[in-house]
Amino acid sequence: MTTRDITVRDMLHRAADWFPERESVVDGLYRYTYPQLRDQVQRCAALYHSLGVRKGDRVALMAVASVQHVVALFGAIEIGAIPVALHVRESVGTLSAVLDQLSPRALVYDGVFTALVAQIRQRNPLITGFVRVVSPQTPPTERDSGDDPILPRDLAGYSLDFEPMELHEYDTAIIALSSGTTGLPKGVIHTNRTLMESARGGAYLWRMSPQDAMCNMLSTAFIGWYNVTLPVINAGAKVAFMTHWDPSEFLRTVQDERCTHAFLAPTMWRMLLRQGLGDYDLSSITSAGFAGEPMDTATLREIRERISPNILNIYGSTESGSCSAGTVMFPHDLEDESRIDSVGRPMLNADIRIIKPGGTADDVLPPGEEGEVLIRGPSVAAGIWYRPALARKVFEGPWWHSGDIGVIDQDRYLYLRGRVDDMIISGGINILPSVVEDAVMSHAAVSEAAVIGVPDQNWGQRVVAVVVKRGEVTLEELEAYVKQTDLASYARPREYCFVDELPKGNTGKVSRKTLREQMAKPT
Repeated sequence: MTTRDITVRDMLHRAADWFPERESVVDGLYRYTYPQLRDQVQRCAALYHSLGVRKGDRVALMAVASVQHVVALFGAIEIGAIPVALHVRESVGTLSAVLDQLSPRALVYDGVFTALVAQIRQRNPLITGFVRVVSPQTPPTERDSGDDPILPRDLAGYSLDFEPMELHEYDTAIIALSSGTTGLPKGVIHTNRTLMESARGGAYLWRMSPQDAMCNMLSTAFIGWYNVTLPVINAGAKVAFMTHWDPSEFLRTVQDERCTHAFLAPTMWRMLLRQGLGDYDLSSITSAGFAGEPMDTATLREIRERISPNILNIYGSTESGSCSAGTVMFPHDLEDESRIDSVGRPMLNADIRIIKPGGTADDVLPPGEEGEVLIRGPSVAAGIWYRPALARKVFEGPWWHSGDIGVIDQDRYLYLRGRVDDMIISGGINILPSVVEDAVMSHAAVSEAAVIGVPDQNWGQRVVAVVVKRGEVTLEELEAYVKQTDLASYARPREYCFVDELPKGNTGKVSRKTLREQMAKPT
């Protein structure tokens, strides 16, 4: 049966058909044109099929940003399976719990995580298929060893000798992991339709053409990875991958691959601008962008003067898909530096409204009043995997409850004022205070703990734990203890403070706002 649905699978096939001469994906080891990428993807799909993977099955991906990660992801999409990129920096306990909820048929992992996967094999026996991928970060000893199939080495032995099942626009295409209120990442369901709309929206924002290129060093589990990669593939352009963030390597990649767009968190921009930019040819860059945290005026001016005058600020999330349901500050908006704190106006085909916190989509507040930000648009996610009750709470008709507090000014620009749940944003990564507090308070000598984010010049915010003791423990002992817990390294407090009592509001709850104000006062 022929349908008019356009899917993520179609996106890659179209690019291979119409731009056969164009390079699609590159990293430090591999370079594929679009036809070569499609061939590898179809061979990977045949490999999955031999492992029992069928349409609707989950395929977990534990990989850094690389060419073979793209092959593994699109290989799953090719046969209608659902790829899920895991947060590779999480503890084995958290990863195992996430995998229990996902119940994937197969796990694809970079050789750099071989030891970690050995633990997962014991903890998650329902995973029956394992595939290893090779990236520039893979240790040489893990590139050609073991019994698991290895990408790309073993793909020559597979061919897609059957027609994959039909895909539709409302079929689940991926599950993207996002932080949840319990601390365990939640699986945000994106369909072919929501991803295609985000890819179209991203191509529109960047004015993407087949001659363009972008460097992607973002974690594969972040929606930002998709928001860089999919618009580029949708346009038949090139993505250059880096396995981790390194300012000098980023500059070298931009120069060598002639990247036309640069998209980084403000923290990354500040690190980048401290490099010797004069040592690199950055003339290919036509636009720059940022997201994830506030930008400062000095850095904005330096980007404009040294990188590109065309600067975008994008606001979105895992649930919004970001590129067709969120807000954007275009270059002309950012020319007025008094608006630097704004995240802009709705993107193409998107809409936002401010409502009374705790209210419904109908409880709309007038401009000038702070409330919760609601977002709707064609790239908003379809639901939450395994947690329908949570989905009913955060998705109300076409609207998604963001949990962000914001206000719209008289000129219709949106400004964010914080998180409803006091989320900390450090280096562009969301950190839930309650998860950190649980780790700190698990120490027998800790009576109470409150975790806050305080301004930090390099990371936007740094995590600070304010602790009330019930027994004897030093700051150094507590820090060493927390390092031994399942808490991810990026979420660990960078500073500990002992106090006699935590400030509390009228309801008896700890006032993080008061703590932040106290920490901001000079001592």
